[in-house]
Amino acid sequence: MVKRAIALAKLQTCALSQAYEKMEEASQTERWVRKNAADHDAIRSQLERMLEDPLFRNSKRYPRFLRFVVEQSLAGKQSLLKEHSLGVEVFHRAPDYSPSQDTVVRLTASEVRKRIALYYQQPQHAGELRIDLRPGSYIPLFYSIESPSDRSQASAQEEFGGRSAETDGTGDVQVSEQQPSAAKERGSLKSAARRIPLRPRVLWLAGVVTVLALVTGFLIWRYAEKVQYSAEHQLWAPILDGRADVTVVIPDLSQFVTSVAGKEPEQQGELALLMKTGELVGYRDVLAGSKIAIFLAEHHKSVVLKLSTEANYPDLQRGASILVGGVSNTWSIRVMAPLPYRLVVQQNGDRFIEDSGHPDRVRWGPAPRYPSGQTTEDFGLVARIFDQTTGQPVLIVAGLGANGTTAAGEFVQDPARAGELTLHAPRDWRHLNMEAVIRTQVFDNHSGPPHLVVCRFW
Repeated sequence: MVKRAIALAKLQTCALSQAYEKMEEASQTERWVRKNAADHDAIRSQLERMLEDPLFRNSKRYPRFLRFVVEQSLAGKQSLLKEHSLGVEVFHRAPDYSPSQDTVVRLTASEVRKRIALYYQQPQHAGELRIDLRPGSYIPLFYSIESPSDRSQASAQEEFGGRSAETDGTGDVQVSEQQPSAAKERGSLKSAARRIPLRPRVLWLAGVVTVLALVTGFLIWRYAEKVQYSAEHQLWAPILDGRADVTVVIPDLSQFVTSVAGKEPEQQGELALLMKTGELVGYRDVLAGSKIAIFLAEHHKSVVLKLSTEANYPDLQRGASILVGGVSNTWSIRVMAPLPYRLVVQQNGDRFIEDSGHPDRVRWGPAPRYPSGQTTEDFGLVARIFDQTTGQPVLIVAGLGANGTTAAGEFVQDPARAGELTLHAPRDWRHLNMEAVIRTQVFDNHSGPPHLVVCRFW
């Protein structure tokens, strides 16, 4: 990107330098006043010569624009050479279109000016009649390059005291008187124009443009690099880059009602039977899933919400998926089974996260409890893997308890928290599997800020 910025700066510098040189040459020539049909033919011939050049020949819009403004100028219809009229006549915009919203005329004119400048920079076109389109105007100007004989004639005019010589078509020379004061004034203006040192200003301006281009390119490169390698981008890129909708799966708790209330209908209370007939979800799971859905919507991704009892492999094979909840989500348990860190539930009901490589030595939980029975801290798991079963990226946001799930959800959505991963991660881990253990303190059954405990990339 920096190389492209430098190349662009060089091109802009060259164009500016050449443009100023042409301005300096134009100050030494007179604007050509078109007098007869022969002059018009000469301009049209020059126009066709320019349009045959590759700068214009390979385009449809730019030749059409340049031909229109030249022909209308030759016809004396300069009133049509305004932005709104050009949009309607050349680009077939509706009569009520707004140039402030549709800038096709301005952009086309700017590009035509650049191509005209590049055309006349070529040595083989140096002595040709010049068709120019100055910035801020759509009315073309026409110049003829002053030849050595013209300069000799101009010197003779000065010797005749300001008289000008014109031919009447028969070869005889007619001499017409000019006001000496006007001739002197015009001569003094030309001399003043020649004395203005344009080249130092061109070099200074070229240097400024080059420096600005380099600084801009460097800042763009650094910003793009920062975004590209940020933890948020590395974590979410596989989920957000897919074309399909993202499937968010939240736990259906109704499947656990039978195990709690008993297997026989007579052992189940009316409330348990009522819960079994419908879907039962946890408030914290729904809250975490809703925040993730909002995050995806802000990144222009559509979401399909599924209960864990409704989701199936075809659903997860269509695109990326996000599994919310730990033990209560059967899909989370299945996907986490072969991972380095996984949730374990003991027969007495205690839950903890263990390192599958050292299950007897490394584990987090169960959490200590307050005298009231509420836990003092909770742990969560964040895993972003490329599941071999579904062939799609999967993000797991799970906790030992509801507060652990909430903390894991906040961790993946907070760039500052997720940024902790960059301290331990490779430079580019978008295409790697990742898993992290998250810890949060619990106050009055509400989770505190999430903190990274350990993470692994493979």
